[in-house]
Amino acid sequence: MGRVAGPELAAEVSKAGGLGILAGLNLAPDDLRREIRRVRALTDAPFGVNLWLLPELQPPIDPRRLRSEDVRAVNAALNRARREVSVPETDAAPAARPDYLADAIEVVLDERVPVWSVGLGLPSADLVARCHERGVLVMCMVANVDDARAADMAGADVIVAQGAEAGGHRSVWRADARSDVTTMSLVPEVVDAVGKPVVAAGGIGDGRGLVAALALGASGILLGTRFVATKESKAPDFWKRAILESSSDRTTVTRSFTGLPARVLRNKFQQEYESSHTPVLPGLLQSSLEFDIWMAAAKENKPDYFPLYAGQSVGVIRDLPSAGEVVTTIMKEAQDVAKRLVL
Repeated sequence: MGRVAGPELAAEVSKAGGLGILAGLNLAPDDLRREIRRVRALTDAPFGVNLWLLPELQPPIDPRRLRSEDVRAVNAALNRARREVSVPETDAAPAARPDYLADAIEVVLDERVPVWSVGLGLPSADLVARCHERGVLVMCMVANVDDARAADMAGADVIVAQGAEAGGHRSVWRADARSDVTTMSLVPEVVDAVGKPVVAAGGIGDGRGLVAALALGASGILLGTRFVATKESKAPDFWKRAILESSSDRTTVTRSFTGLPARVLRNKFQQEYESSHTPVLPGLLQSSLEFDIWMAAAKENKPDYFPLYAGQSVGVIRDLPSAGEVVTTIMKEAQDVAKRLVL
């Protein structure tokens, strides 16, 4: 959860008995080390760091490889949005993305972070072994059973089965990979296919979802959207309000913000970009070109020009508690639901 899950959010979740996850994707190695140490200053409970292993980021795609006609088309579409948020128009190619990944992994290993949460990619067996040598558990997020089996074979300690209802980016990295299987169907399939603990993700926002996940064979749940709408979240206030005011049918999967499929709340930017049939740039270079728009939208309080990542659990999220309160409330709700069940 980039731009959402900082040290304060991760620490509050962990202090309450969950496993807080620090977003590390776009952090320079020295900044990542500082944030890890900030979490440790706030709590002595276990926590994790999320880093992507997207093949397109190993190394990042060189913008000079992009077709000039694609860059022109993308900028033409984005310039309409730039005018709406008072950002200068441009026809320039995106800047090269920094190549942080290898050094960031070394920081995770050097700091002996309790859990490495792997997004959009599969670690090699050798890399998993290095993690285990440093006492780091590896948690891989997948969206289909084939990738779950691959993560199991690589030695992952925990496998997160991300259903199609989940907010944010799809946990796929192969061109032919499926990511449209719902949580209800995916979780038991993955549980039956692998020999590791499985965590359910996607469309879960309260204690009822936890009980359902446990009934499907999961060992726990992973929440994203629910923690966006918390006091410690770094999300702009308009993003939090949009979640509180939305229903599950307000979300859609789009490539218009980063070039990768991600579930968001519908807004003007996403709808106009898709209707223009403009291509998207690969390797997160789409988001590199859009970043000025997002920052201006955040400053000017214009949610229509900002990526409002959210899953279908928005329909059950109606308050803005602390992250710790989310954990304790879900546990109590789950206990109450379990007591009412007649087996």
